[in-house]
Amino acid sequence: MVGGGPLGMEVASGCVQAGCEVTLVSDVQPLSRQLGDHLSGMFTSAAVRRGLRVVSGGKARLIDFDEGAGSAAGTRIALADGTVLEADLIVTAIGDEPNIGWLAGSKLLVDGSLRVDTRGRLRPEIVAAGDVAFFPTSRGVQRVPLWTSAIDQAKVAAVGLLQGDAAPELNFQPYFWTEGFGLSLKSVGFTPVAGAPDYCEPGKDPESVLLRWENDDGSGTAAAVNYRIPIPKLRRLADVGPGHSVRQRR
Repeated sequence: MVGGGPLGMEVASGCVQAGCEVTLVSDVQPLSRQLGDHLSGMFTSAAVRRGLRVVSGGKARLIDFDEGAGSAAGTRIALADGTVLEADLIVTAIGDEPNIGWLAGSKLLVDGSLRVDTRGRLRPEIVAAGDVAFFPTSRGVQRVPLWTSAIDQAKVAAVGLLQGDAAPELNFQPYFWTEGFGLSLKSVGFTPVAGAPDYCEPGKDPESVLLRWENDDGSGTAAAVNYRIPIPKLRRLADVGPGHSVRQRR
């Protein structure tokens, strides 16, 4: 498995659960770019305990057939540090790029990207939403390629197309969910988060925990790992911090 993001880790988890021997290649700690070191460390530790082999050696590339010294094409990869790995099957999940080349010459692109306003509009009569769209957030203009983001954008863009400036603006609060290696994570707020959490409440089992970070910009990020909590309550925790129903344990 080449790629240590959410999709790569989910595929690797499924293969390990199916009884495969899996090596995951990532140039950084898996999930650290998306979640930060603390949460990614929890997932990486759980993955290793369940049998995943994690290899880091810089950027990876498939070795061409002529370079393979007799190996079948696509069954070897070389890492930047010179390490060569062989496998029966190689799966890659190394990110995505918006498919917007067909819009070249349309005058809709700004510096090669689709940038919408707070109501999802490129023009009064044209809107965009989903993985292709950069949109304003409290942390600047961003592209957030998550299905929950696409739904939130689409709702705002549809009303923006019909009502124009009278439509409500997008008030974006990220929501992320992934499962793998016996862990289920739900998070609300911007990630990756830096350092250890400011708030931690253990759950009923050793891998169950409720966490919150206070970000430098004043916003909060809440995460539940194997912890049963309704999403509205998790959103409140991210917004205002621990309430009367949540006890603080450092």
